[in-house]
Amino acid sequence: MTLGSHQERKHRVGTVTDIPGRIYRASTLGSTRGLSVDGEDMQPDLPKLPVPDLDKTLQRYLEAIQPILTPVQYERAEKLTHELAENEGPELQNELTERQMKMQNWAYEWWLNDMYMNNPLSLPINSNPGGVWPPQHFPSVDDQLLFAAKLVTYMLDFKDILDRRELPVEKAASREPGQPLCMAQHYRLFTSYRVPSIPRDFRRDTSQLSPDHIIVAYKKHFFTCPIKTAERRLTTPEIYGQLKKIVLSETCNNETPIGILTSQKRPVWADERIKLLGDDVNKQSIEEIETCYFIVCLDDPLPGQHFNSPYNQKKRNVGRHWTNDRDETNMMHQMLHGGGSSFNTGNRWFDKTLQFVISSDGVVGLCYEHSSAEGIGVLNLVDEFYGNIGTSEKHNANGDVVDSENKPIDIPAPIKLEWTTPPDTKSAVREACTEIDGLIDSLDLMVYRFENYGKDFIKKCKVSPDVYLQLALQLAYFNLHGKMVATYESGSTRRYKLGRVDCIRSTTMEALDWVKSMQPGCTDDSMEKMRKFHHAVEKQTTVMVENILGEGIDVHLMGLRQQSIDMGKDIPKLFDDETFQIANHFSLSTSQLPTKQDQFMGYGAVVQDGYGASYNPQNSSIIFCLASFRTCSYTSTLKFGQSLQQSLELMKKVLE
Repeated sequence: MTLGSHQERKHRVGTVTDIPGRIYRASTLGSTRGLSVDGEDMQPDLPKLPVPDLDKTLQRYLEAIQPILTPVQYERAEKLTHELAENEGPELQNELTERQMKMQNWAYEWWLNDMYMNNPLSLPINSNPGGVWPPQHFPSVDDQLLFAAKLVTYMLDFKDILDRRELPVEKAASREPGQPLCMAQHYRLFTSYRVPSIPRDFRRDTSQLSPDHIIVAYKKHFFTCPIKTAERRLTTPEIYGQLKKIVLSETCNNETPIGILTSQKRPVWADERIKLLGDDVNKQSIEEIETCYFIVCLDDPLPGQHFNSPYNQKKRNVGRHWTNDRDETNMMHQMLHGGGSSFNTGNRWFDKTLQFVISSDGVVGLCYEHSSAEGIGVLNLVDEFYGNIGTSEKHNANGDVVDSENKPIDIPAPIKLEWTTPPDTKSAVREACTEIDGLIDSLDLMVYRFENYGKDFIKKCKVSPDVYLQLALQLAYFNLHGKMVATYESGSTRRYKLGRVDCIRSTTMEALDWVKSMQPGCTDDSMEKMRKFHHAVEKQTTVMVENILGEGIDVHLMGLRQQSIDMGKDIPKLFDDETFQIANHFSLSTSQLPTKQDQFMGYGAVVQDGYGASYNPQNSSIIFCLASFRTCSYTSTLKFGQSLQQSLELMKKVLE
């Protein structure tokens, strides 16, 4: 099968698009740091993120860290907090208030850099989440490609809605229900690219470029796949035809998989990218990838014996939660990192916001770059895709999708991206293979379904499922490790312009009091345990509400610290103290990711001696994705999962 010429698309590189008031350079080869879709105020009526009261933030900070510090450490933190309140704090607070008045969101740029762009770690496992969708049945490669074509069509339909600015505004469901939520994240999904750079990464906005292609990864090669012509967008059968051309054109894996360089630590990949850009062929290939709408990864399956969870081997249930010999832990490995250099990691480009993964055995999902959007928006998009797949298509007698309403057009063929790979590039690829394989080997991952009860029972207890599960995680950690640790749960601040998240801290003195009452040696009776549980619930609910209403502590403290840096002042002693480091060493990194469909999302731990724990409460079950690192002898994902199950069972016994 003959593909198009690589030179046909050379016109894209470095073109200039004239936008009223500004000139946008279409290539990242020039400076694009100032380009941002956030510059468009699509929801002018949304309120700005407030700057919380300084005294309240500092008091809440002390309350949050007391359960995780020794008395001596807490006394020092208290002293340093009071010094900040008495000395630098008021001036820094005034400056933040001035900043809040001038900007759409006073914290957004600082937060983005602090959370993502300054992080030098590799994206897979450490930053990019993976999502596993309901498995499909692909009897042949044609079925795989047809599913991929339907997915591409749906995503392009959604992109058209965004382009017309017709996406319905989501509304808050609780705590001032009906309040509109910021939709900016959705508009970044198809127009963002995370560029590796030194001293920090930056986000490239491609919203003004109007690209006409997606990228397809197959056999560790990348193909630019046109999905538009001058006349119209391609139909599902035509997209299927494009994918078929790609599959028929390539039978061997790429021996120098350039994509695996994107799995390297960010400064390393930044250096290698600069070297690649020195060659015109590489420069054009990188431009094609950076400006595409999204990437479709046509994968080979991962072997069951290497990536399945040992925990699941004891209770194998072929069917609902398995695909052939692969369990859900195996599927999550494929989405998080691809399986390593011997499998699909070279079939990825981790900088791109959306990578849809479609394995030939029916395992499907995505890997997404986190700096542009939170997981819940991506999951909602997938929910809608599965709810609508196939509903708008016409089929012939054989069940094939047909197209009878569009006139035939000349469709540009897909083009295989070429690379110039001198010896130093090949050496860099080999080094990247070694690095990512080591990281994957260290990942201790387990997808675990708790099936004794779900959110229906929790709601009968008149408790928020999220609050309940946060307390369950605290109990599980305490039962296993004998202490509380700093815990991160993302709390949405989308009620405000350009709002993303703040940190809901689940470690409270009320939770600690309850957790201790649940220990075997405690003499508290069931009524006392119940009373302490509801006190913990009340406190956790208060902390959650403070965060979603813009009164969280972590973004505010980050702002105070960054403001002192921007003013050229000495950083307040609190922020350099050991107690502040302990408070921000998140040994539990958690998030609730509820869905309509039977899908789930996961990620790695954010510290070497910690756990990643995402959860999706279903009506009668709860899906957990748990992760830690084998390089740490202190943690064990299996033991944490077992402790979590015991904790959930114990909580039900007390509450019934």
